[in-house]
Amino acid sequence: MRTVFIVDDDQEMARAVKMLFKLLDFEATIFPNARDFARHLLAAATLPDLLMLDLNIPQVSGLDVLEWLRKTERFKAVPVIVLSSETYPRLVDHVTKAGADAYLFKPVTLEELEKTVKKVLAQVS
Repeated sequence: MRTVFIVDDDQEMARAVKMLFKLLDFEATIFPNARDFARHLLAAATLPDLLMLDLNIPQVSGLDVLEWLRKTERFKAVPVIVLSSETYPRLVDHVTKAGADAYLFKPVTLEELEKTVKKVLAQVS
C-alpha cells in the first residue's frame, strides 16, 4: 500500500484528507506541525510515496518545510502536493517554483485529489 504524510494543524481537515486518501488506497499519517513531521521523517527507514503539506502550520511555515525538503538530498525527490486555503496567484507561483509538484485549494474534492495524485506520481515514476 502506498503511503502519504499529511502535515496540517487543522485536525478536521487533516482527517477529511486522510479519508480521501484511504479511498485512493493510501495509508495516511497525520502530523499537526513541522517539528513532529521532521522528527518522524528524519527517523523513518522508508520515505512516504507522497507528502500533502499545508502552508499555514505552527512553528515553521509549510513553504519553509518545502524548501528544506528540496535542499536535503534524502528528501528532495519526495513528491509534494501543497493543500492550502491561500489562493494568491503569486504565492501559488512561488510555492511551485520552490519545488511543490502540485498546489490544491481547500477544500479539495476526491476527484481533484485523485487527478492530482495520479499526475504527480506519473511524473516521478
